[in-house]
Amino acid sequence: MKSYSILSLVFIIVGLLSSILNWLIEGYSEPIVLIGVILIFLGAVFGFIAIFKKEKGYTKFISIVSFFIILFLITWFEPLQVLRILTWLKNIV
Repeated sequence: MKSYSILSLVFIIVGLLSSILNWLIEGYSEPIVLIGVILIFLGAVFGFIAIFKKEKGYTKFISIVSFFIILFLITWFEPLQVLRILTWLKNIV
């Protein structure tokens, strides 16, 4: 495994932990959700970079598959989560 593969897996795991943290606390914390989503996207980006650099190992594929599974589960169990993030981002810009 190379550095991009490891970074992609670390970002995916930290982003998932951030999403779980938001789910465990009462209420809704926009910064925690935003940080979690950004970290999950960074994990996917580093996974694609690892694929383009042809790094050895399967970690890069695990992180990209995890990216799609995590986003599917978030939209399946909490569909308003995505809407909140998009509305919040729209209000910032």
